[in-house]
Amino acid sequence: MTLDSRQESVIDEWGPEKILQVYDPDTGMKGVLVIDNTSTGPGKGGIRFADTVTPTEIFRLARTMTWKCAAAGLPFGGAKGGIVANPNEVNRVSWMKSFAKMIRPYCPKQYIAATDIGTTELDMAVFAHEIGDMRACTGKPAELGGIPHELGTTGYGVASALEAAVEILEELKPLDISSKKQIRVSIQGFGNVGSFTAKFLDSSGIKVVAVSDASGFIHNKDGLNVPRLMKDMKGKISFSDLKGYDVCNKEEIFEVDSDIFIPAAIGDVITDKTVSKLLDHNIKMVVEAANLPTVPSACEYLHKAGVWIIPDFIANAGGVIGSFIEYQGRTEKEAFELIKYKIVKAVRNILTEAVVRQESPRALATEMSKQVVYRAMLLRKGAINVAREAFERRDKISV
Repeated sequence: MTLDSRQESVIDEWGPEKILQVYDPDTGMKGVLVIDNTSTGPGKGGIRFADTVTPTEIFRLARTMTWKCAAAGLPFGGAKGGIVANPNEVNRVSWMKSFAKMIRPYCPKQYIAATDIGTTELDMAVFAHEIGDMRACTGKPAELGGIPHELGTTGYGVASALEAAVEILEELKPLDISSKKQIRVSIQGFGNVGSFTAKFLDSSGIKVVAVSDASGFIHNKDGLNVPRLMKDMKGKISFSDLKGYDVCNKEEIFEVDSDIFIPAAIGDVITDKTVSKLLDHNIKMVVEAANLPTVPSACEYLHKAGVWIIPDFIANAGGVIGSFIEYQGRTEKEAFELIKYKIVKAVRNILTEAVVRQESPRALATEMSKQVVYRAMLLRKGAINVAREAFERRDKISV
């Protein structure tokens, strides 16, 4: 495995500091670890376990974590791990042990793991025991002092970001939504993030009218019964296993009349092709629950069309904020409280500035994160006076 033709855009002044590719001939395990930037603290990022994992994908996710931790004001840098296999088709325990063993020299001083696509709290238990240090990862089972992502910390943050964005934009620039109960939301992806986002939105009185997963699409223009759907999905792998539901083609999720679209699955799903479908169906806002779900050209197109985008590294930061609370040994209650506080504050600051400057929230949020990381890089070099000047010159925006 090597970095692809975009390598020249991969290595820049921000990182990555390390790209480690590993292989275990005994198990067949292939993996990659990218430690992007540790100026603000040890690299934080989940381990993705999927047969589609590539080094370039892991780098892109690690860079997103760099900006995410900086935007949230956390003492972490950016990193990401990946294991190249379908976890349901290999011995996941032996593969996770093997991956942990090979990257052990970097954990937890330079890399702190967590769950991601294909990994769970049980994988984190295996990882931590193999490393020999409970600080090597977060998202562990509660029995190990963890705050599992299965509690829905990321989804809670996405729901908080959506509600804050609607409230703030109604104050600053009308969204043509008469009331909270009138909002219609469609969600692509019904895994941990998508399902909990739906749950928290539904419990706050917001209609979720459509959801999809890898197998299909479920729609009800009057609002889905989210608690019932989540109950019916217990023990099921996908919507195709459900009985009593009209499951249609998953691509129809882009063709639902709704106000807000939430991509909560994999990256690069809002493309030049799908963006026109969203606009044709009156989307007013995109809240990025997945990492890197919108390709740059589609992001620009949405911005020009007046669609607000709450960027991934702001909207889905609930998971890493919860991880920070676990890392400190604090409680689940404190995790949810801090998630809401930090995400609402970040969304308010970014959207307020975006309205004033008439710039895209992603561009502003990225610039804000860069300022944080740049100053930390200067401080690490010992350039105290230069760092002080940079801090004084920076735009007066704080997340």
